[in-house]
Order: sequence, then C-alpha cells, then structure tokens
Amino acid sequence: MHLGDQRHWSTDPDPTGSSGPLDPSRSTEAESTLASWTARLSLDFNLDPQPPSLKTRLNHQHLGPLRIQKALYPEGASPCHAIIVHPPGGIAGGDRLEVLINSQLGSHGLVTTPSAAKWYGANASLEASQLIDIDLQGAFEWLPQETIVFNRARVRSDLDIRVGKHGAMLGWDHLIFGRHASGESFAEGHFRQSLKIQIDEQLIWHDRLALVGDDALFASPIGLRGHYTCATLWAILPAPETFSEATVQALREQAAQFAWTLLHPRLLVGRLLAEPRELKFLLQDAWAQLRPVVLGLPAVAPRLWAT
Repeated sequence: MHLGDQRHWSTDPDPTGSSGPLDPSRSTEAESTLASWTARLSLDFNLDPQPPSLKTRLNHQHLGPLRIQKALYPEGASPCHAIIVHPPGGIAGGDRLEVLINSQLGSHGLVTTPSAAKWYGANASLEASQLIDIDLQGAFEWLPQETIVFNRARVRSDLDIRVGKHGAMLGWDHLIFGRHASGESFAEGHFRQSLKIQIDEQLIWHDRLALVGDDALFASPIGLRGHYTCATLWAILPAPETFSEATVQALREQAAQFAWTLLHPRLLVGRLLAEPRELKFLLQDAWAQLRPVVLGLPAVAPRLWAT
C-alpha cells in the first residue's frame, strides 16, 4: 500500500473553490481553510519472511501531522503494538485525516492512541473529515482512545473494513458528545459517521450515524436514551471459524450491558450506552473476553491504558 493509493480523497488545489481573485466576503473561510491540516498515514503490517522469527513488522509512511510514535512488542514477536499520534492535539474545521491500514496474511497488528481524539468546534462552512480504511488479511486490533465531539463541531467520519478469508479483528468506536464536565453540551453542529464491513467482497454491515446539535435522538428511547456517550465493538473471526450460540450467549451474560447481535457467522457486533468512565472499562472488559476467542491470545492490554 502506498500513499498514492486511490482509497484516499482527492485534494482540491484551490481550497477556496475559486479560480479567480479571492472574494473578500469569503476571506475568513479561506484563511481558515488554508490553516487547516491534511494528514495521511499508511501502515503495513507484514510477517518477517526470515524463519523462525514469525515477527510482525510495521512499515509506515506519513504525510502531515499524523505519525507513529513507536512500535512496541510487549507480547513477543507478535503482535506489533503501534501508537498513532496527531501532534496538533485535535481536529479542526477543514482538517482531513486518512489512515490506510494493510494487515497482511500471517501478521498481527494492534493500533491504539495515547489520548482522546478531539473534534473541535468550527465555522459553519467548514467540515472536518476522517477516513479509516482497513484491508484485513491477517489479524488486527483497532483500539483507539475515545473521541470527543465538541460543541459546534462539524464532522464526517468513514470507517471501511474489507475482510479476506483469513482476516480476524477486534475493533471499537467510542464517542462522547460535548464536554459535560465543563458544562458544554453538543448543542450545535453535526456528526455524520459511516461504518462498513465487507467479508469476502460482500457488504455485510453498513451502519450510519447522523446527529445534529441537541438532536432529539439523544433523549429518545430508540436513540441514546439520555446518554451522551456511546460505543460500538465488533469482532471478526477468520474462516472457517464461526461464532457458536454458546459463545454469544456467554457474552450476553458476562457483558450484559452490551446489546450483542450476530450479523454474520464470522461477525459479532456489540452496542453500549453508559457514562464515559464506566463505558471505557466495559469496553476493555469485553475486549479481554473476546480476545482469546477471536485471536487465540490472552488479553495483554496496551501499556498506555494504565497511564
């Protein structure tokens, strides 16, 4: 996979959208656009071909302020734990982030982040966007810290996962709307998210979330039921393995706060609503229960989770 991969969005060479002189009435928008970041990170997890190491190697390239802080091996030769950092600290209106991940056959990568991602409030004309694209042929874990959506943020987030025959994965998405400890709710703005999983080139799950500031869905019994924090966890088994009814039932009993749904013999999805701190621990507990089942490994938490 290369930075020129066609999966990323094209970049308009003129961020103002104008081929002529700058319209003074649009100067604020143009200045904000010119000050925004475009960042792209390409990660390739592959198996060291030199026997008998069976070590997962990480090759990576970056464009802009999105980088790998360090690759760690706390569990031995595999998996490779990678820490993604975004030096600006948050994502503002007009920023565009892309993370392109290639998980090769036989490899095992784990990606996490050192702190919460933050989508900042912005001018109504500026939308921040993110693409996470995963080509899953090996084993992979996507375990970022929570994402905080500030008031007045305008966000588009896309997560696309293509699963091959031997692909196995544990991943989650953890959202917090507003900064309620500081007295700030998500009263204005919008958040649009798409999460797609294809297995053997068939679209199995396409989940869409669309919320605006003070959306009625925050209080609705068919929405977030008064919560401002939600999470989704997904588990993908390699073929020919499938989730047994006994495994799903055990999860429903041991991680009863989740709503578990078996969407495909290889794909299990859990939904969770809870308070922010409780939600994080519940996610980690569910991951610890699923890791031996999906990846055949005991739960060894990334060191960052203890800090």
